[in-house]
Amino acid sequence: MEFHCWGISHKSTSLEIREKFAFNKDKIDEILAKLKTLTAFDNGIFLSTCNRTEFYSFCPRIEIKKFDAHLEHILGKGLEVRKNDQYLFSDNDAFAHLLRVMTGIDSMIVGEPDIFGQVKKAYENSRSFGYLNSNLDSIFSKSINITKEIRSATNLSKNPVSIASLVENIILKEGHSPVLIIGAGDVGKPLLKRLIANGYEVALFNRSKVEVDGIKSNPLSELTKNINKFKTIVVAAPSDSEFFGSKDFKTSEDRLIFDLAIPRNLDGSLNNLKNFKLLTLDEISMMVEENIKGRKDSVAQAEGIIEKNSEREFRRIKNKKNTDAKQKKFRESLAETKDEAVNKAKERILKGDNIENIIDDLANEIASKNAFQVSKILDSSTRNEKNKQT
Repeated sequence: MEFHCWGISHKSTSLEIREKFAFNKDKIDEILAKLKTLTAFDNGIFLSTCNRTEFYSFCPRIEIKKFDAHLEHILGKGLEVRKNDQYLFSDNDAFAHLLRVMTGIDSMIVGEPDIFGQVKKAYENSRSFGYLNSNLDSIFSKSINITKEIRSATNLSKNPVSIASLVENIILKEGHSPVLIIGAGDVGKPLLKRLIANGYEVALFNRSKVEVDGIKSNPLSELTKNINKFKTIVVAAPSDSEFFGSKDFKTSEDRLIFDLAIPRNLDGSLNNLKNFKLLTLDEISMMVEENIKGRKDSVAQAEGIIEKNSEREFRRIKNKKNTDAKQKKFRESLAETKDEAVNKAKERILKGDNIENIIDDLANEIASKNAFQVSKILDSSTRNEKNKQT
């Protein structure tokens, strides 16, 4: 079977479509469990981030081509994703794509480091579900090592840019203190720390009680009655319902609002309110032209390393399975040869044949048959090399 990757991302799909594929940890676990039990995929890694949803598996091509249909069946609803919104990579192309994803050069914010950890979490999650086969395990284990080498050999890790750093820069230019942050996750927590370091007064509202750098969170139930105190508001947590709306604001003072949730949490009509500015994740990510220019050399360098090494490494991983299978077959053949020869020798002993002759014949028979097996393997390898050359 081939190695395949099915996916959608910011490169192929609009935010409106990507929102339908944004799943929390519990939903991802549910999807993995059902993929394992209800579909033909006996191995797989499911990745879901704000900018991409992907599934990697060693499987028949006919199954991966209809992965969106499998997902719709599992979720019990239509996703209305067009074939043009999706992409499909196979074998070395899939491996090279995985390396581009993990190094961050395929990200909307080029070189961002968070994706590496997100892929590793998806990999470990599949391991906990017993949803890895040896090939898939080898592919991702090797990808982690190569990614580390690429990030060390280039400047991708130098001054890394993230959503938190982009939002911080915008707030430093346009925002006002105090700042309200909703959510203490992968974006909210680092952003809070950055703003505190810049002398901003920050308030945190979160579902559960947490404390970040001495800032204790407030319950979400108290959010709307306090919202008018803040001119800068950052939504950094998902929710099935809006955290607030236009009706909750009593004044029309200048307000800068970030909706970083996927799916989006706030009604876009907030932008229609006087003096309100609402920015979504895609709009923020599009403000990174300087980031892309500054990393052009590093991206080219990373692409060169991937192009040079991916095919060779992928072939080595695939060949390892074939080699292991041949070695297993060879060992089994040697064991059969030994057992047959030993059984013959035991029969001759029972008949009273000369012991020294039996031992000599036993050694010769095992050596002769083993040499024949080795000769067959060498002949097969020679034929394969000749076929490749022609």
